[in-house]
Amino acid sequence: MGLLELKYFIAPVLAAVLWASCVTESRPEGYSQRTLTIASLDLFSQQEIPRSGKSWSGDWQFRRDRLDLVDEALRDVRPDIVVLQNALRRTGSVSESDELILHSGSLSHYPWKDVVIEKLPESGEDRLLAVALAKPLMFETIAENVKNYSQFGIDGHLVFYSIKSEGGNIILFNVLMPSKIDQSGLWYSMLEEKIRVAVKDLDSCLERIIVAGYLPFEQESRRFKGFLSGLGLKDSGVGFCQNAERCLTATPQNGIFLATRGNDNPSQVDRIMTHRFAAVSGAGANFTRSSETSEYFESYGISRIWPSQRYGWVAQVRLPICPSK
Repeated sequence: MGLLELKYFIAPVLAAVLWASCVTESRPEGYSQRTLTIASLDLFSQQEIPRSGKSWSGDWQFRRDRLDLVDEALRDVRPDIVVLQNALRRTGSVSESDELILHSGSLSHYPWKDVVIEKLPESGEDRLLAVALAKPLMFETIAENVKNYSQFGIDGHLVFYSIKSEGGNIILFNVLMPSKIDQSGLWYSMLEEKIRVAVKDLDSCLERIIVAGYLPFEQESRRFKGFLSGLGLKDSGVGFCQNAERCLTATPQNGIFLATRGNDNPSQVDRIMTHRFAAVSGAGANFTRSSETSEYFESYGISRIWPSQRYGWVAQVRLPICPSK
C-alpha cells in the first residue's frame, strides 16, 4: 500500500474517533416538517462510442430527444432537489445547453448551480456537475475560503452546496466517483474525509447531509460499509429493493447502456444516501421511460430512445434536525 493509500485509510479512522460526537447514538431531537423529493440522474456526456461504431458525441438532436424524456420524468416526479452528473453546455451556443433546455420546461423556476469538471475540445462542450432547487429551497452563499469542488483520481469529481431549508441548512454532495471501481476503498476513504471537512467548515451536522450521484462499490465491500457506519449514513434504497430489478440503474434493458456497456453486469450504481435516522418514505430507480423511434437505428443501432445511459434514482426523505450543541 502506497503512502497516499495509507493516508486515506488511516485518516478516516482517526477522524471517526474525533467526530464520534457528531454521529449520535440516540434518536434525533426532531425532524424537518417537510418531506423532500430528491432526484439524481447522470445525463450521459455521449463520449462513449456505441457498438455501431459511429460516435454520438456532439449530437444535440439526439441529446434534445433524450432531454424531452428527462423533462417528462421531472414533471411527474416534481422534485425539490435535482442532482445531475454529466450535464453539458456547448461553448458559445445560446441553445445547446442542458440548463437552458430543462429551464424551458420542467425546471423553469428552479435556481441552478453548476461546476465545470471537464472541457471537451472536440465537441466544444463543457461537462458539468449541476444542482437545481425548487422554491422555497435556496442556495446559501459559501465563504470564499471554503473549497466546494474536489477531484478524485483521473475522472472522479465532487461538489457540495449549502441549501437553506426549514429545519436547518442542508449540505448536498453531488458525487461522480472514479470509473476504476477496483480502487473504490481509496475513493470512499477520500470522500468520507471531504464530507467531514465540509460539515465542519459549514458548521453543520451529519444529520443534515445528502450524498447523491454515481456511487458504485464492490459487493460486500468492507470499506463502503465503513464509510456508511463512520458517517452514520444509509442507502435510501434499503427496504425498498425487495425486487432487485426495480432498483437497477445500470441495466441492458436500457438500449443506450446495452450499446455502450452491454457486457457489464446489471447493478445499482446511482444512489441517494442520508443520515441513518432520516425518514425515507420511498425510493427507487426512475427516469426509466423510453420511446420508440427509427431515427437513430442506422446511426447508432437503437430503435428506442432512453433518457440517459443509466436510469436515475428518486427518494422521498425527511431529514433529522441537528442535535443541540
